[in-house]
Amino acid sequence: MHSLSSRKRIRLPSSAYRLGHAFSITVTTKRRYPWFRLHMELPAAAVDLLACNAKDRGTLLYAWCIMPDHIHLLLRDRDLVDFVRLLKGKLALLARRLEPDRALWQRSFYDHALRREETLSDVARYIWHNPVRAGLVMRAREYPWSGSLVWPDWTTMLEGGSGESGRG
Repeated sequence: MHSLSSRKRIRLPSSAYRLGHAFSITVTTKRRYPWFRLHMELPAAAVDLLACNAKDRGTLLYAWCIMPDHIHLLLRDRDLVDFVRLLKGKLALLARRLEPDRALWQRSFYDHALRREETLSDVARYIWHNPVRAGLVMRAREYPWSGSLVWPDWTTMLEGGSGESGRG
């Protein structure tokens, strides 16, 4: 077992998250437990919390998709780590009331800063098509736990790039 001091550093320097870059984020439940499938109040609360936090913070929330055991986000925020901390903390409080002996989140989160050749719309479409690739729905627009605050008509963007089927 590794001590905390010998663990591989998985985060960029904290200043990198405050430069205004767009990031693709994945936050995963502990042991991939399907919290968001088993407790339908959790994805609903997550959508409300994402909208509220984004509005309060001035976050550009380009895309989200809440899968049974993880959440995908595409966003630009003045302090990305703080945004994720607030999301995880508030949802953990609700989850604790539902299953007091089970942790909601895996430690930390995965992040990817978009590169110049990656467009926001292509990454957003990739996020929105996750339920199709996972076999949860036939068409991305059918999935109730995806959306965008930047593009309210996001379902019209699904045909661009990878197609409505999510494949290709």
